[in-house]
Amino acid sequence: MIVQPAGYKATDVKAKEGVTYAKADYETRVKTNIETQKVIDSVVGYITSVNYKDFAPVVALVEDATDQLNFAAGAKAKSEDFAAKGDFHNAFLWAEQWFQYQVKAADIGLRAKTFLEQNGAKKVK
Repeated sequence: MIVQPAGYKATDVKAKEGVTYAKADYETRVKTNIETQKVIDSVVGYITSVNYKDFAPVVALVEDATDQLNFAAGAKAKSEDFAAKGDFHNAFLWAEQWFQYQVKAADIGLRAKTFLEQNGAKKVK
């Protein structure tokens, strides 16, 4: 079943062929990924500075975010391997995958942080 708005007319859309990413594209993506990681690190710093282990939903979120960051590390390594070989097209594509895992982890981390703030988490020593 396909749902379409009234008056919808299909058009032929063709994907761009021959798109190749260059070293500059890769470097821009990596710079963004590094900045994204700084935000993630600050959220992790908050979560680990409070009694998050006392909140079962947050423990589950932290486990999920940790998995995403482990996947990100793998994608980052593949990105760096391709860059070292001078294959910036594939390096960029893996850097994009690295970023997607970061975004998932950041979203999970922010949900955990919000939960902790709203449910009386306390600083630990």
